[in-house]
Parts: sequence; C-alpha cells; structure tokens
Amino acid sequence: MDNDLDLTALRGFRTVLREGSFSAAALALRVPKSTLSKRVADLEADLGVRLIERSTRTLRPTQEGEVLAARADRLLGEAEDIRRALGESGGTPRGHLRLAVPQSFGNLLIGAIAARFRKLHPEVTLEIHFLDRAPDLLEEGFDGCLRFGPLEDSSQVARRLTHGQAMMVAAPDLPGLDSLRRPEDLARFDLVGLAMPWPGGLPLQNGEEEVVLPFEPPLRLGSHLAVRDAVVAGAGIGALPGIVCRPDLAAGRLVRVLPDWSTPRKAIYFVYPSAQSVTARLRAFIDHLVREMGED
Repeated sequence: MDNDLDLTALRGFRTVLREGSFSAAALALRVPKSTLSKRVADLEADLGVRLIERSTRTLRPTQEGEVLAARADRLLGEAEDIRRALGESGGTPRGHLRLAVPQSFGNLLIGAIAARFRKLHPEVTLEIHFLDRAPDLLEEGFDGCLRFGPLEDSSQVARRLTHGQAMMVAAPDLPGLDSLRRPEDLARFDLVGLAMPWPGGLPLQNGEEEVVLPFEPPLRLGSHLAVRDAVVAGAGIGALPGIVCRPDLAAGRLVRVLPDWSTPRKAIYFVYPSAQSVTARLRAFIDHLVREMGED
C-alpha cells in the first residue's frame, strides 16, 4: 500500500458522497466522470480497502468509507491551510485565487475590477466563476465568493462591501407612464421579473412607508440582464438593481418610474471560509473590492 494519501482523490471521494453520485460529483468538481471514477478507484487501491458500495441506482460508503469520510474534511482543511501559507512569503500577494460572483455582477463589473487588481498585483492569478447559487467554498475549492445578503451560513466569515437595491424602470415610450403615482398603480402595467420571483411579493419603500405588492409578471427571465433587455424593448416595467440599469438610465434607454420608491437595501458581502483562510492575496483582493465598490 502507498503511504501517500492523494488529496485530489480524497476530495473526489468526499464530493461523491456529498453529491450522491459520480455524475453529480464530476459536475461539481468540473472533471470528467471517468477521471473522478479512476481517482476514487486509485484511492481504494492505495488504501487497500473498498470505500464505496456501488449499484446501478445507489451508492453508499462502506464501513471503511465512513471512517475516512469522517476525517476527510479535517485533512482537506489542514492541507488547504498549508497550501495557502506556503504560497506567500513576507505578506506579499502572490499565488492563485479561485472566486465566484453572481452572473449580473460578473458580466457587468468584474472584468474591469479584475484587470485593475492584476495591474496592482501581477503575481496573483485569478480564476473567477459566475454562479447565482451559493457555492460550498471548501468542497468546491473556492477561496471566496460575492453574495447578496442576508447570509444564512453563520460558519463562514463575511465582509460587507456595500449596499444595493432595485428600482422600478421602464422604456421612456412605454404608454401610460404619466399616470403612475403610487406603487398600487403598477397593477395596470405588464411587469417583467426574474424566473425566481420575489418571495411573498415585491417590497417597495419610500422613507418610512413600505408596501408589498403582488408580483406575478407575465414575463419571467433567468437573469437581471435579460430582464433589462426586455424592459428596454418595451415589455413592461421591471425592478432592477442599480448596477444593472444605471448605464441605460444615463443613456436614456430607460427611465425611472416611481423615483421615490425602491426595494429595501440589501448588503453585498464577500464571503470566505474562515478567518484563518485569509491569505495576503485574498486580503488584497477584498480590500480592492472595498475600494472599487465605495464602502468599507
């Protein structure tokens, strides 16, 4: 038996158990299923035990697999701490960062932000994925991610970057805009929204006054960018974050309706696994985001 434990294979084994299948685990790790299957098989061969019982429909860990799974998270965490520590010397940012951001933020802002960061820290390489879900940072190998609050996982550490909120916008030639006085007047218009609707209705605030409107738009799309394009094309009124619609407002392609009303402010956070996981390169990137987004 080889005494060296392959951490890549161990991470693959742990992800297979977490995801419940080799196919789902391969997708999560972004490797071919055949590669993942070989890694787990090699791990079993190195350890001299069978770790997973496979059938055509299900899989489950063997007794030995349960023992290894119980210790895998600690082993992988310690290995990651060592990797981070060895990747830096004297506090100088260098090495690789693997990050995740929501698609709208990624498509609109992250390219320029990342380019400016690389000019400041050329020894740091960046790999930034666009995900609208909250990734499992340790399982999926991310150093951190950008999330819109409130946050639910208290085991992670978060730094608030800024606040965001959505405003009601429409194409300037949409018929009937002059008749809009109150949020309740929106019921006379077609609305455009996300395929994932506002839970419980659309909340709008004007100072201390708040109303919650039924929000069942006839057109629902998979991203804020698609909602913006549909609103610009005259499909109706949409609630869009400022980072998405400000360029079109400035260019006159959109106008703000009910300008005194907007959704409640929502904090934008950078989330990372633990205080111990902050390397010089990660700290430099977080500080860069704070400067770019204008709030400490």
